[in-house]
This record gives sequence, C-alpha cells and structure tokens, in this order.
Amino acid sequence: MIVPVILSRRIFSEILRVLQNKSSGKRGKKVAHVLEEDTNFRSRARRKADLSERNGRRFPLSDTELSTEFEIVRDSSRLDRLREARSKEILFLPDHFIGTPPVSSRDFSYTVEREFVLEGKATFENRNSRVYVRPATDPEKSSFSWRESRFPLDASYCIKGNHNIQLGEVKIIEHPLAWMLAYGVYTDIETSESSFPTFDTCDLPYSTGLKDNFRKLEKRKAISVSSPFALEWEKGYCILEPPANSKDADELVLDHQVSYPGTSVGNSRIRVTLRPDTFSYFCDARTTAFRTKPEAEKFHQIGLAGGLKDYPFTLENVLLLDEDRIYNSREKFQDSKTGRNFEFLCHELIDICAWLRFVEEKYSGRFVGRMTTYLFDHHKQIDIAQFACDPERLAELDLQIFG
Repeated sequence: MIVPVILSRRIFSEILRVLQNKSSGKRGKKVAHVLEEDTNFRSRARRKADLSERNGRRFPLSDTELSTEFEIVRDSSRLDRLREARSKEILFLPDHFIGTPPVSSRDFSYTVEREFVLEGKATFENRNSRVYVRPATDPEKSSFSWRESRFPLDASYCIKGNHNIQLGEVKIIEHPLAWMLAYGVYTDIETSESSFPTFDTCDLPYSTGLKDNFRKLEKRKAISVSSPFALEWEKGYCILEPPANSKDADELVLDHQVSYPGTSVGNSRIRVTLRPDTFSYFCDARTTAFRTKPEAEKFHQIGLAGGLKDYPFTLENVLLLDEDRIYNSREKFQDSKTGRNFEFLCHELIDICAWLRFVEEKYSGRFVGRMTTYLFDHHKQIDIAQFACDPERLAELDLQIFG
C-alpha cells in the first residue's frame, strides 16, 4: 500500500486538521469517519463506471475520477522505446540484504500447518482488527473472507476502490499477496474488518507466522508469457517478458522505476531478482507517505508528540518523506557504501509484485521472467491482473501464459 495514493490530498489534509483539534477524545471516531467517507465516495464512483464497452484494443473503464485506459503494446520497436527511456542508473539491493526465509525455494507450493492470528488496527475503519491465516481448504486456490463473504483469489473479483488491491469487499490485500508470491503460499485468510491492518513491519508478521509452520504441497511448474508485451497507460506501463535465457529460466526479475519531485527519491530505478531470502530481508519495509514539506513536517511533529498512536497511520508503520527528506528512516535499510536508504524502494517492490499472485493461482505455477514497470499503481495492477488472467483476451492477441 502507498499512502500518497490511498489517501487523497484532501483527505490527508482533513485528517491533519482533525488531529490538531483540541477535542482529542473525538478524534478517533472523526478520523474513521473521514476514511470511511473517502472510501464510500470512491466505491460510488466505481459502481458508476461504464464497463460495457471494449473499444478495439483500448479498454476504457469509465470517465469518472477512477477512469483508466490502457493500450496493449506488442510491437518490439515500441517496447524498445519504453525501455530506452528508462533511467540509465540502475540500483541493486546491497549484498547484505539477505534474510532467513521460512521456506527456501519458490519451486514448491506451501500452506500453513496451523492457523495463526495477527492483530492490528484496520486501516480504513480505524478499529482493532484480527487477521486469521489458515491452511488452504483448496490446495490450488486461496481465498479472502470478511463476515459471511468469501472471495476466491480471482482477479475478476477485484474492485478499484480506494487505491489498493481490493478483492470483493476485502480491502488492502496487496501485502499478504506479496508474501504469498514470494514463498508460494496457498492460504485462506479471514479479517474481522473489511480492510487489512497496516502493520509496523508490513509483511514480517506473515513471514514470522509461516516459520516452522508450513506444509509442503507440490512442486510447481514455471510459467511465463509466450512473448513480450506491455500494458501502457497515459502515465506508466508494465512490460512482461519471458526469461531471456536458460540462466534466467527459473528467476523472476523486477525492474521498477519511480518518479517523484526533489531528491529524497527522485527518478530512482531498481532491479531485483525476487527470491525468498531477499524478500525475507525487506518484507518489513513500511508503507510510504510522500508529502509536501509543510504537510510532512506537520505530520511528523504530531507523531513525535504522540498524537498518532490511536490512528491507523503512525510514524511506526509509515515511512514519511517529502521532496528532500526522509523523516523516520530505519537503519537496517541504510547502505553505508552509497549513503542511500532503500526502505522506500523496498516497499515499492512489495506493492508492485503482489498482483502476480493472481497469475500464479490462475495458471497453477510460479511466474518467471521479467517485469518492467514505471508509475505502476494499484489500479493499473488490477488492470493487468484481469487482462493476464483472461486466456480468451490473451488469445485474441496471440498471447498466452503457459508452463
């Protein structure tokens, strides 16, 4: 999850105003109301979206605030132009960014042996919440549940709501999805509130719950796209490619670029091979909140004064930064050789890879190849997940995902 996209600037400013209100006893309910109001507005906009037309090879969603339109690109020269326009400076994770994963290989699928429970504060409801992570009842299909509603992990159930990956009524599933992708986990997850908590250590609680608590299911075949293609939006794109050679045949390479004003992040590009040992190191990278300097300084001061402890976004679970400064960096993500802090980019990796779990469950395998992304937010991830998980739409363009 990325706070700058989840909370509109209007909502973020309103929350800051509420937090500074002297009537502190009413703040919690007011913040929850503001979050709920924003979520309801976006849900109404989504329901009004016109989904009835597909115009040639361009697929308009709607003309509302949530509208998105993409083009499918297969021409090799156009793909080359996208690649060539990327930053020439490529960052790589420092060599010591290696952890001890609960499982050592993505070659197999796993499920949890025993249920484990995580506790936190639901991000949109601002209420205490529990997340129940259970053994998969179907070894080939995970699910997410809330109240009496259960949704299989199928991209067709995704909804473009409040800038997160939402499955049916269950919101902010991108963090557990990334954990499932990194380790090959099939599971049934139930949450007591409709939105998942934003944990202080992001995906680490899920990884810890899997330690010494997994059951190996079966060896998974490698799956990939038959040939390179991209989905390109007005701003941003995602390119999927099969492995370049036999050496890369079992690897999933993420090549991601961001573009922010200023120098704290700027136009950073990072390339990572997603493996259990690398993911287990950076899985605790926090949700990011990139704000203007006045907003960031105000949020930081309120946090230092203890004014955020009862709310879903705090200085513990959010990485706060503006154009020129990271306010609450963690030492473990600091690279002494370059002086760069990698936490922002590591959380980006968590967010941008999560949607591939839909592909893995649709085609019963582990995805390999290369994914190259730029300005790739959660709504775009839903677009490409729904496209890639529709074999008929792929076949119309002589594409397939196979193993």
